[in-house]
Amino acid sequence: MSHAEAIQIREGLREVLQSVPFRTTHQCQALLTWVVERTLAGENDLLKERVIGSEVFGRGIDYDPGSDPIVRVRAAEVRKRLAQYYQNCPESRVHIDIPPGSYRAVFLWTPPPLPQAIIKKSWRPPRWSWISLTVLLAAVSLVAARGLHTTPTALDQFWAPALASPKPILIYNASANVFRPRDLTDSTDDMVAVRGQYLCIGDAYTSVVLSSLLTHRGKLFQIRYGSDLSFGDLRYQPSILIGAFNNAWTLQTTADLRFVFEKHPTIRDRSDNRLYTLPDLGPDGRTSEDYAVVSRVFDSKTGELLIAAAGITQYGTRAAGEFLTSPQWMTAFERSAPAGWQKKNLQVLLHTQVVGETPGPPTVVLAHFW
Repeated sequence: MSHAEAIQIREGLREVLQSVPFRTTHQCQALLTWVVERTLAGENDLLKERVIGSEVFGRGIDYDPGSDPIVRVRAAEVRKRLAQYYQNCPESRVHIDIPPGSYRAVFLWTPPPLPQAIIKKSWRPPRWSWISLTVLLAAVSLVAARGLHTTPTALDQFWAPALASPKPILIYNASANVFRPRDLTDSTDDMVAVRGQYLCIGDAYTSVVLSSLLTHRGKLFQIRYGSDLSFGDLRYQPSILIGAFNNAWTLQTTADLRFVFEKHPTIRDRSDNRLYTLPDLGPDGRTSEDYAVVSRVFDSKTGELLIAAAGITQYGTRAAGEFLTSPQWMTAFERSAPAGWQKKNLQVLLHTQVVGETPGPPTVVLAHFW
């Protein structure tokens, strides 16, 4: 997080603390301030009920959260007061939240407003001739008589359930493990794993195009990486999981669906046990083709809407991201979808040819609806 973002968050916190829902409750002020500051400092190990009880509410060393629910009670009250504040101030640049099941703050950035046209003070309405006005009114009447309206695209209909949720959407990218020599000056030295610091190119690409789509539609979202995610986070809001074999949450939440990721590099169709694999996958991760699965599940294991975009390799994940954000490919998919698909759970098995380092257009191999 940048220094400028931290300044905006603290400014937003100051405005929240001075608002009507918070100004008369010192305990809620203290708890929210402590949680926000510890989150900004990256001190996640301190964001625990026992620590908060001691540091914020002055409980002693014999404090037992099981018999003294002060932290849980006040945290629930803070969440309620935050909801009241942002209901009255939806235009706030940053929204502060504490998801249930967690004591860590999350910061949700509202999309910036579109530039306003500059209107000169001396502006005067144009002089319409009676002929022009008559033509205009006739055109409007014709449109109204024909009942013309804008029909939602297939892309709009796919995303409608997520966009309709009052909660922000969580986008999760898992990190990729990278191995390097223990001694950087000696390439023959023992290799050590570097975890939680790198992201696959295909995952990053998909995260960017999804973020762009949600921003364009004015939908709040947050992005998480690596180990910065718990099951409680997934239960709190609609989620998009990116990647498969590097993303344990994707593997776990889609394990009971029709198309599942098995031992790398394989996707299994559980309806007939057919395998989709990559016979020419090289040790460097390069391949001439890839498969991916896009899932949208309303009744997922998380209890919230779950969308997953995952390839066997990063090329397939990128193709899945393009499928999820392309009006063209989503329209082609709709042509073979059953009636009412917009409100059904679905999985789509995709295939893409890879040229060099770039996946080609995703094509639908199979689709399953229920």
